[in-house]
Amino acid sequence: MSHAYIPAFTLEPPKPVAETRPAGNPNTPNFINDIAAGKVELPTIPRVVQQLIAALRDPDVDTRSIAQALAKDPVLSAKVLRLANSSFFGGQRSMASIDAAVAMIGMQALNRLIVACGVSSTFGKIPGIDLPAFWRDALVAATAANKLAARLGADPEEAYVCGLLHAAGHLILCQTYPDIAEFVLGGFAVVRGAELAAIERDNFGIDHPTVGALWVETIGFPQAVADTIRNEAAPLAGTAAPLDLALRGACALAVAVAQKDPAAVAWAALPPAVQALYVGADGQPDAAFEKLYETLQEIEPTL
Repeated sequence: MSHAYIPAFTLEPPKPVAETRPAGNPNTPNFINDIAAGKVELPTIPRVVQQLIAALRDPDVDTRSIAQALAKDPVLSAKVLRLANSSFFGGQRSMASIDAAVAMIGMQALNRLIVACGVSSTFGKIPGIDLPAFWRDALVAATAANKLAARLGADPEEAYVCGLLHAAGHLILCQTYPDIAEFVLGGFAVVRGAELAAIERDNFGIDHPTVGALWVETIGFPQAVADTIRNEAAPLAGTAAPLDLALRGACALAVAVAQKDPAAVAWAALPPAVQALYVGADGQPDAAFEKLYETLQEIEPTL
């Protein structure tokens, strides 16, 4: 039986109809059992990146120790220097010192750069996946989640990580089972969130929020991040936590940016509790939302 699915992050032009594997197919993989049996290994991030992520969570960490750790990874060091010399930080002189670059960038921006670069470097070319489009979505969601979290009372840095990694489980599934991914997803336009999760459960036996949550737990991110990613495609509860609201709102904005929706349409797609943070006296999105949405639209894939 065929269904008019529009699967995710693909390179080819959209096809009208997608093939799908029959429900209960005995050949549907069991991701958890495959991990337990050693048939599948979750991706790993470089040890130096793990060390830096852990160190940057310490409010008392000093810039010199961070710079020393960065020096062990030439690729990360080059990206830190490039950021420090960019127009965003003035770009008025050529900075060659990692110590000075770390001091200029600041711990928050440095943490985001290290997480983004460390995670994205884990995934090479994946059949059927347009990685620039995928990572642009992720960066838009991360930036949006960070901004929304500040108003919702959630931790902005945890929200950033949630936005960046919320769909990473999809990459893991497609990388682990490339034949299934190509058969089911190859050649279709993008879907996200609950619709994508349903397609994954039908064909992989598990969905990207579950896999993503498992992965972020194994690489040492806070439990709140894992739990929020795990809930990403579930119905939003009326008592949803601020971090859940930040991620859900960020995902809605990432979709709107990808679809080039006007600001009013993007605002209308937000959960009501998030809409209320950006409403004007006329009941329409306020100037702060217009500015946020404009910023998100300008984000380009850089990972």
